[in-house]
Amino acid sequence: ATIFETLLQLSTTEPEMHGQIQSPQYPRPYPPHLEKQWDLWVPRGYQIQLSLTHLDIKVSAGCSQDSLTVLGRFCGQGNSTDHHGDETILSPGNKLTLVFQTSDSTPEHQQHTGFSATYKAIDIDECSKTDPGLDSGPLCSQICINTAGSYRCSCHSGYKLHLDQRTCLCKCRIQEMRPFRHLSSPGYPKPSPPFLSCKYIISVEPRFIVTLNFRDNFHIDNKDNQHGSSCQGHFLQVTIPGRLAMKFCGTKSPGLIVTNSSTVRLDYHTEEEGLSNGWSLQYSTHENVCNSHIFSGTTRD
Repeated sequence: ATIFETLLQLSTTEPEMHGQIQSPQYPRPYPPHLEKQWDLWVPRGYQIQLSLTHLDIKVSAGCSQDSLTVLGRFCGQGNSTDHHGDETILSPGNKLTLVFQTSDSTPEHQQHTGFSATYKAIDIDECSKTDPGLDSGPLCSQICINTAGSYRCSCHSGYKLHLDQRTCLCKCRIQEMRPFRHLSSPGYPKPSPPFLSCKYIISVEPRFIVTLNFRDNFHIDNKDNQHGSSCQGHFLQVTIPGRLAMKFCGTKSPGLIVTNSSTVRLDYHTEEEGLSNGWSLQYSTHENVCNSHIFSGTTRD
């Protein structure tokens, strides 16, 4: 009868970060009628590196009689061309199974000694890989830092890490109370970074009104659909209290906007796809001594 034995590192025990595995009776010749299995595991974030330090298994066509199976089937001797046992074996994940089997036809007094192997846990460099759930996109949008058994994302100066712990958002929450100033999109006139969600609030004394004057060099990516320009993925939205919000995209500058309000809010949004060169404006204030014309509407290409 065939002897079957399984050695399993149970998930309820601490994993072995390194160790040695040998065929039964090693370094003496191994017995016939045998099947033995080792199931190794290490913590998530690690792989198992296995090195065959000795291999002496009876040769057969396709290693069909006596063999060691671990991500492939091995037989032969250490100095034989019938196997590649001298190469390091790396598990695809944090688990690795080895199966050693000998056939009924193996002589009782054969002289093959089997195998000896060492293994150790190897930290996975997650930063060198891509996220399979992101269509080969990066794990981190800016900086990836590999740590023992894991990784973490970080951001360049002027950005902060989003709640998803991988996306960097521009720190562009600005509240202005000065009577006049220039404002522009992050990095202007260079293309805007992706994943922007910027908010600008201009607020002055109630007796003053704010006027926005956009430069002609205006470019926000827009995608056409069956209804025309959508201004969805990339857009600049201007909100004046008591009025409908105005959403802008494309290459046509909003020009001069007299808000007739002491407060105005601008929201600038970009996504990963698409390219926007951004916008720049100068705002000014003047005392509201009479009723002013209120600009309203939505402008797109």
